[in-house]
Amino acid sequence: MALKETIPAGREMKLDLNLLRVLVTVHDTGSVTVAAARLGISQPAASAALGRLRTALNDPLFVREGMRMRATPMALRILDKTREVLEVIDRDILAPSTFDPAAAQGELSVCLSEIGEVVLLPELYHRLRRDAPGLLIKTVSLGPDELEHALSEGEVDMAIGYFPDLTGAAIYQQRLFSHVLACMVRAGHAIEGQRMSMAQFRQAEHLLVRDGSRTMEMYERYIQAQGIRRKVGLQMSHYLSVPGLVEETDLVVVLPRTIALGFSRSRRLRVLAPPPGFPRYDLKQYWHRRFHNDPRLMWLRAVVRELYDGFLSDTSAVPSASVPDNPLVPTGRTREPRRPSSTRERNRKG
Repeated sequence: MALKETIPAGREMKLDLNLLRVLVTVHDTGSVTVAAARLGISQPAASAALGRLRTALNDPLFVREGMRMRATPMALRILDKTREVLEVIDRDILAPSTFDPAAAQGELSVCLSEIGEVVLLPELYHRLRRDAPGLLIKTVSLGPDELEHALSEGEVDMAIGYFPDLTGAAIYQQRLFSHVLACMVRAGHAIEGQRMSMAQFRQAEHLLVRDGSRTMEMYERYIQAQGIRRKVGLQMSHYLSVPGLVEETDLVVVLPRTIALGFSRSRRLRVLAPPPGFPRYDLKQYWHRRFHNDPRLMWLRAVVRELYDGFLSDTSAVPSASVPDNPLVPTGRTREPRRPSSTRERNRKG
């Protein structure tokens, strides 16, 4: 760099940005006192900075002529390059980054389960098409170890859903809403009312869905822990054929309530509350602390929080309160600071 070539050998490390700002401002104002006021420092501090520059460059840099400080040839030679350096630093390094969704181009990668794609993706898609039409949404499905690595490397921007294994020290999380499971049967099923009893649950023939999601794993662990014996008549690995099978049989299927409600809107199906005691679970958004202050992802997290804060306002879920984006802590920490909202939480147990 041209500026470095003017500095005597062995003196490069004595310069810093503040000294260069003093050089430029003294030239512009013609006064050390006025320069100090413009920079927000004391006059002795400005004089000391100018003294350090004179020592580093082995040149007086400015001499007084009447009421004004005049630059020496050395100062004039380096002023243009000094302004360029400061302008680049102020514009490209020190200026706060911004994100304009309307002008943004590129791709957003979000990890969602199959259920998450059905329940959450439509709202997110419509919002991004409206506010950020140049951004493509790509959804992925990854295991816990793969997902944490992908978040760390920026290969996945965030995960949304029930991911109790994301408890690493570098992972941040924010609760969006709480949800429950439901039982779904055909219209006209012998089971009446709005809730199944435990006796009815044990006696019914069940359609079991094992799609690999943590939600259904949580349900299976609960069944085993409670010693609940079921009659499993059919086991499947995905949800696509579930509505048709339940509609045409006496099978009972347990699945997230939002999925059950969606199926029941277009088919002759009924949604029942499960027997008392079935677990609730929190759906959250997760991201890596490397990208906590990234403007693009800060905007995305705010959109997700707005869309799904209190997403389920009926009795099936307890909506969370809106919380600021920044005060959240990594999930892997062992101690949670006090905070006024229950939505700022960490999930130690998953």
